[in-house]
Amino acid sequence: MNPAGITLSELLRLPVLKEAKVISGEKGLNRLVKFVDIMEVPDVQGWLREGELLLTTAYSIRHDPTLLPKLVEELAKANAAALAIKPERFLHDMPIEMLQMSNNYHLPIIQLPNNIPYMDITNAVMEQIIDKQGSLLRRSEEIYKRLTTLVLENQGIQAVADNVAGLLKSSIWLVDKTGETIVQSPSDTADKLSSQTKFWNITVDKQVEGRLFIEKEALDELELICVEQARLVFSLELMRRKTALETEKKIRGDFIDELLSGLPLSKQVIINKGSQLGFNSEVDWEIAVIESDSESISLFIDKVTVLIHQESQKLRVKSHVHRQGDKYILLLASKSLDADLKNQSNMHLGWNEVLTPFMNDWKGIRLGLGGKSQLWNINRSYLEAKKALMIGARMNVNPRVFTYEEIEILDLLIDASEYVDMDAYVEKRIGHLYKYDQENGMDLLPTLYHYLSTGGSLIETAKRLFIHRNSVKYRIDRIKQLSDIDLDNHQKRFEYYYCLVYYLLKKD
Repeated sequence: MNPAGITLSELLRLPVLKEAKVISGEKGLNRLVKFVDIMEVPDVQGWLREGELLLTTAYSIRHDPTLLPKLVEELAKANAAALAIKPERFLHDMPIEMLQMSNNYHLPIIQLPNNIPYMDITNAVMEQIIDKQGSLLRRSEEIYKRLTTLVLENQGIQAVADNVAGLLKSSIWLVDKTGETIVQSPSDTADKLSSQTKFWNITVDKQVEGRLFIEKEALDELELICVEQARLVFSLELMRRKTALETEKKIRGDFIDELLSGLPLSKQVIINKGSQLGFNSEVDWEIAVIESDSESISLFIDKVTVLIHQESQKLRVKSHVHRQGDKYILLLASKSLDADLKNQSNMHLGWNEVLTPFMNDWKGIRLGLGGKSQLWNINRSYLEAKKALMIGARMNVNPRVFTYEEIEILDLLIDASEYVDMDAYVEKRIGHLYKYDQENGMDLLPTLYHYLSTGGSLIETAKRLFIHRNSVKYRIDRIKQLSDIDLDNHQKRFEYYYCLVYYLLKKD
């Protein structure tokens, strides 16, 4: 706690100073006196302190009165309280420049009678300061006990806030580091926070975890002590909340890993445990798996977390972001829409529609999105999201969001190929094109795949392959020459498309 002080106005009412006169700087009589010292040497620069009352006869500078204005300036720079001087013995006239500077800095100059010993002044002043410090220390201890008792009795952070607001006679807000209000008092106080509102940081483990805002322009010493004690108690409360949140986060993460791994948990166990950890079993869940080779992944996660939080609030659901190794997994909740809701123009677009435009701005980051499932079947959506990411990224490098719905047929075809000998069939259809690519350093197979998947569009194929339209046309003509393929025959197109999918997914 900073040393307590008493104002110059209060000191001048002491009997020992009843004959003292303020000769300049009257506007600074509200300055606090925290220390008393006597000037014995001319060079005082460097050892003056804030709140200091400096006593002097000017003996050390009697031969050079021009040093007095400099002394006043040094006192003002140190934010000292005042200069008390006995001028009659060694200093007959005070320089006008000194008095003007005193008025400009609002730093009082007090003329002391010659017959008052310094000892009497210092004893009287220090007695007042010590008494006030003792009083403030006692009051500080009372406030600390009062607030910590509320915490120890687990009466809640609102009770602490109400007591602090009562002590300060002011509205207060405790805000976390993201700007969200943790508690306010009175509880029905409208948000009036502005950049001008006074605030103090609340630290936990040397990190700023929140801020205490107080709607009061000026605080006296006792109120500042109350603020310091409130900061300490709020720090303890935030530390407890942080520990609880970290524990809950760890338990939630373990639960998510259990869900995604497909462990044989009963439906009722999942419902009960999920409800305790913020997973509503009555909503639909979609899993999104994120893969990245971008250095901006941390920033991306921060931004996508905000987006998910905002969208979930609209739906009145709670979604989650989970880290698993070097991947991030989104557990996205949404309510089933009935017929009436589906007719509303402001209905939820769906997580695919929400994430796709957002993802377009992030290079090097890809997302696979599984289908909707119930909480106890969420492993299915997770596997679908991984397949969507794996198959989609290999089949098309341009999109950044791959949904299982788009690649489901490919997944089924690949699964079916495990039970038949597809290699011979694929070799018969596209083996010669593969050999041509290997011998000539060409990309006829990828070109044909994208040409077929875009419905025969030279322009879209060129965009996917980042080559000119004429290069695509040349390659397609070359394919027709080598394969004698009829690209106007739907069945043949399907055969070649399937063979190309099989080749692209199976190749190393």
